[in-house]
Amino acid sequence: MLVCVAVASLGAAARRGVSSPSLAFGGRIFAADGGSLERVRVVATDGRGTYEAIVDTSGVFVGAFPSPPQGRVTLRIFTDSAVRYHPSVVTFGPGVPERPVRLILVPTRWTISGGTFDGRQVHIDPLRAVSRVGGAAGFWRVTRRGGIAGRPVSWVVDSFPLRVAFRRERHDPRIAPGDSAAFWAMAEELERNLGRTLFRPASPDEIERGADGILVTIDRGMPAAGRTFITYDESGRIFEALVSVSQREFLGDPRVAMHELLHAIGFGHVGAWASVMGPSTRSISRPTPEDVAYAQLYYAISALQRQREAPYGILEVGRGIRF
Repeated sequence: MLVCVAVASLGAAARRGVSSPSLAFGGRIFAADGGSLERVRVVATDGRGTYEAIVDTSGVFVGAFPSPPQGRVTLRIFTDSAVRYHPSVVTFGPGVPERPVRLILVPTRWTISGGTFDGRQVHIDPLRAVSRVGGAAGFWRVTRRGGIAGRPVSWVVDSFPLRVAFRRERHDPRIAPGDSAAFWAMAEELERNLGRTLFRPASPDEIERGADGILVTIDRGMPAAGRTFITYDESGRIFEALVSVSQREFLGDPRVAMHELLHAIGFGHVGAWASVMGPSTRSISRPTPEDVAYAQLYYAISALQRQREAPYGILEVGRGIRF
């Protein structure tokens, strides 16, 4: 659709004997929840005014400026009926955007699919999800570098179920069969809560040789009950995690084990709702419906951004714009 419009514009200019760049803009919108894109609107704004695009039911949109834009160009994507999706704003430099714009719309509500809270609806506020806690990343941890800022820090679909192995250094405490069983009971309960298979046993050699996975260890020198490090690239793809607990008993403590495993699959802390990912795990020992809804949506956005090569999504929500 975009190609046809651009060709038509250039062709008309050529017939008039005028050399002029295309003034068309366009792209495609994807709904993170797979919902209908009916009544979604896309409006471009420059220094002179606003220009609305035509949007079809598949999310493809196309519009045109009447003349070369003046100043900064902004695209606003929103619904004009019941607010099913958060409005999004994408800001460019001067001139027509050079490439088709591909954006993931974030729903205002998420219905949990599968697991302990199957069917429960949860209100979604992306600003709460990305809010930092004590200077650390929020529950939704996103990249913040240059042209690929805003990508969820997450494992790719093909990495699941994730390899998990215990690593024991020479002076570390022995991990007894009972410790391993207690840890796997926590991992399986987390899977039941989130409604998907996440983990599978592996050997530490597999992961240390470069396979995607999570290593679990006991570090008696830590002042905290647990700590997790993740390694990811500039696109947000996680390829390694190290979960450490300070005592063997914490391997079977849901307040520690589930908290650290959620860190290992990409989530940060949250202070905006009751959560097992609160900065203190004293009161809540298991994922809440909000934890599950935000986790499922986050991974849905991540998968769509990678599959559809859509760079825009979480960080474009809101931006202080009201329609």
